[in-house]
Amino acid sequence: MLCDAVAVFPEAVEDALPGWGDEHQRWTSLAMPGNVAADGGWWLHFHSYLVTSAAGAVLVDTGIGPAGGEAAEWLGTAGRLPGLLETAGVRADEIDTVVLTHIHTDHTGWNLAEELPRFCNATYVVQQAELEHVRDVAKYERLIKPLADAGQLRAVDGETTLDGGLRLLPTPGHTPGHQCVVTERAVLGGDVLVHPAQARWPELTYVYEQDPAVAVTSRHDVLALAAATGVPIAAAHPHTALTGAAMPLPAVSPGSGVCPPHKL
Repeated sequence: MLCDAVAVFPEAVEDALPGWGDEHQRWTSLAMPGNVAADGGWWLHFHSYLVTSAAGAVLVDTGIGPAGGEAAEWLGTAGRLPGLLETAGVRADEIDTVVLTHIHTDHTGWNLAEELPRFCNATYVVQQAELEHVRDVAKYERLIKPLADAGQLRAVDGETTLDGGLRLLPTPGHTPGHQCVVTERAVLGGDVLVHPAQARWPELTYVYEQDPAVAVTSRHDVLALAAATGVPIAAAHPHTALTGAAMPLPAVSPGSGVCPPHKL
């Protein structure tokens, strides 16, 4: 787990999650305190995942990106993914595959370096439905078209198995082409749930979901998959992998911007 950044969500949690109430706040404070800022706001983490095996190195999502990027400006902080990969002993040119769970700027921020694919030897894998969803918007031209121009973009349609056994599972709702990555050790959930309370209350919707009803169905499906296989859900934004509603967690020091070590 590579924590690109930690920031307080710029909007009130009750505005971001319609239906939010005291019950949700109490549960989160007790069970998942690393997601609650000192003023009761929402600590939002931005996680990418590095999966290594004999088949190669796979990076799931590329974070918020450098200072000056759209996501970094929105959050008031810059990402640090390149340094985290270096610390992990993996060079950018050693990444074989980049899986984008979806095309939002906080998941694609390090796609490029100087307008060229940062991971120069990698195939970037996206669901076809996601490409169709963003093809006519500016972020496609800025963040995705250079990948296609370099011959490094692969569109998949539906459930797909990658080299090494990683399974791509369509989980629409947050966006039309959102996908999760299923490994033997975790379900890398992207934004199938953005807040840990959605694991306790899957019907709790997020204001920026493209289709809230479909997103709820996808959440139920992923929770059922995790329960059936006994592996944690490691989503992009909650403080830690979710193995149960009452899992004890270390807290983030308010204002530190530090994401404690995680183990799956």
